[in-house]
Amino acid sequence: MSVQEPPEAVTEEAVAMLLHLAFIEIRFQASTLTDDQSPEGLAKRCGRIGEVADLCHNLPGYLAPERRGRAAEGLRYAWRISSGRRRSWLRSRLDHLGYDYGWLEALDVEEAAT
Repeated sequence: MSVQEPPEAVTEEAVAMLLHLAFIEIRFQASTLTDDQSPEGLAKRCGRIGEVADLCHNLPGYLAPERRGRAAEGLRYAWRISSGRRRSWLRSRLDHLGYDYGWLEALDVEEAAT
Protein backbone atom coordinates (compact mmCIF):
# COMPACT_ATOMS: atom_id res chain seq x y z
CA MET A 1 0.00 0.00 0.00
CA SER A 2 1.06 3.49 -0.75
CA VAL A 3 1.76 6.16 1.84
CA GLN A 4 1.04 8.81 -0.77
CA GLU A 5 -2.47 10.23 -0.77
CA PRO A 6 -4.38 9.18 -3.93
CA PRO A 7 -5.66 11.84 -6.34
CA GLU A 8 -8.59 13.79 -4.95
CA ALA A 9 -10.99 12.51 -7.61
CA VAL A 10 -10.22 8.93 -6.56
CA THR A 11 -10.80 9.82 -2.91
CA GLU A 12 -14.07 11.60 -3.72
CA GLU A 13 -15.31 8.51 -5.54
CA ALA A 14 -14.22 6.29 -2.64
CA VAL A 15 -16.06 8.51 -0.14
CA ALA A 16 -19.22 8.45 -2.28
CA MET A 17 -19.06 4.67 -2.57
CA LEU A 18 -18.26 4.31 1.14
CA LEU A 19 -21.44 6.25 1.89
CA HIS A 20 -23.36 4.03 -0.50
CA LEU A 21 -22.14 0.93 1.35
CA ALA A 22 -22.96 2.52 4.70
CA PHE A 23 -26.53 3.29 3.61
CA ILE A 24 -27.00 -0.27 2.40
CA GLU A 25 -25.69 -1.68 5.67
CA ILE A 26 -27.84 0.64 7.77
CA ARG A 27 -30.89 -0.27 5.71
CA PHE A 28 -30.13 -3.96 6.12
CA GLN A 29 -29.62 -3.63 9.89
CA ALA A 30 -32.88 -1.66 10.20
CA SER A 31 -34.88 -4.11 8.10
CA THR A 32 -37.91 -5.86 9.50
CA LEU A 33 -37.08 -7.95 12.50
CA THR A 34 -37.83 -11.63 12.60
CA ASP A 35 -40.16 -13.05 15.21
CA ASP A 36 -37.27 -14.75 16.96
CA GLN A 37 -35.20 -11.56 17.32
CA SER A 38 -33.79 -11.51 20.85
CA PRO A 39 -33.44 -8.26 22.80
CA GLU A 40 -29.67 -8.77 22.69
CA GLY A 41 -29.76 -9.20 18.92
CA LEU A 42 -31.89 -6.08 18.52
CA ALA A 43 -29.51 -4.08 20.72
CA LYS A 44 -26.55 -5.32 18.67
CA ARG A 45 -28.24 -4.27 15.40
CA CYS A 46 -29.09 -0.83 16.80
CA GLY A 47 -25.54 -0.42 18.05
CA ARG A 48 -24.13 -1.34 14.66
CA ILE A 49 -26.41 1.19 12.95
CA GLY A 50 -25.17 3.86 15.35
CA GLU A 51 -21.51 2.99 14.77
CA VAL A 52 -21.77 3.15 11.00
CA ALA A 53 -23.87 6.33 11.09
CA ASP A 54 -21.50 8.05 13.55
CA LEU A 55 -18.49 7.10 11.47
CA CYS A 56 -19.93 8.44 8.21
CA HIS A 57 -22.13 11.33 9.29
CA ASN A 58 -19.65 14.08 8.29
CA LEU A 59 -18.61 12.56 4.98
CA PRO A 60 -21.54 13.77 2.79
CA GLY A 61 -20.53 17.37 3.45
CA TYR A 62 -17.15 16.75 1.84
CA LEU A 63 -18.89 15.93 -1.44
CA ALA A 64 -20.75 19.26 -1.54
CA PRO A 65 -19.68 21.56 -4.39
CA GLU A 66 -18.20 24.17 -2.03
CA ARG A 67 -16.05 21.54 -0.32
CA ARG A 68 -14.90 19.65 -3.38
CA GLY A 69 -11.24 18.93 -3.20
CA ARG A 70 -11.41 18.19 0.53
CA ALA A 71 -12.75 14.62 0.57
CA ALA A 72 -9.37 13.38 1.80
CA GLU A 73 -9.75 15.68 4.80
CA GLY A 74 -13.06 14.04 5.67
CA LEU A 75 -11.69 10.55 5.25
CA ARG A 76 -8.63 11.47 7.32
CA TYR A 77 -10.89 12.72 10.13
CA ALA A 78 -13.06 9.58 10.02
CA TRP A 79 -9.91 7.45 10.22
CA ARG A 80 -8.43 9.39 13.15
CA ILE A 81 -11.59 9.21 15.27
CA SER A 82 -11.97 5.50 14.59
CA SER A 83 -10.58 2.51 16.37
CA GLY A 84 -11.49 -1.10 16.84
CA ARG A 85 -14.61 -2.18 14.96
CA ARG A 86 -15.05 1.15 13.23
CA ARG A 87 -11.53 1.06 11.85
CA SER A 88 -12.09 -2.55 10.77
CA TRP A 89 -15.30 -1.49 9.03
CA LEU A 90 -13.44 1.25 7.16
CA ARG A 91 -10.64 -1.10 6.12
CA SER A 92 -12.99 -3.80 4.90
CA ARG A 93 -15.16 -1.40 2.89
CA LEU A 94 -12.18 0.43 1.39
CA ASP A 95 -10.64 -2.96 0.50
CA HIS A 96 -13.95 -3.90 -1.15
CA LEU A 97 -13.76 -0.68 -3.19
CA GLY A 98 -10.13 -1.28 -4.13
CA TYR A 99 -9.11 2.01 -2.55
CA ASP A 100 -5.49 2.29 -1.41
CA TYR A 101 -5.74 3.59 2.16
CA GLY A 102 -2.07 3.10 3.00
CA TRP A 103 -1.77 6.87 3.41
CA LEU A 104 -4.33 6.66 6.21
CA GLU A 105 -2.44 3.89 7.96
CA ALA A 106 0.69 6.02 7.67
CA LEU A 107 -1.07 8.63 9.81
CA ASP A 108 -0.98 6.16 12.70
CA VAL A 109 2.78 5.78 12.33
CA GLU A 110 3.25 9.57 12.18
CA GLU A 111 1.14 10.10 15.30
CA ALA A 112 2.99 7.35 17.17
CA ALA A 113 6.32 8.99 16.32
CA THR A 114 5.30 12.35 17.78
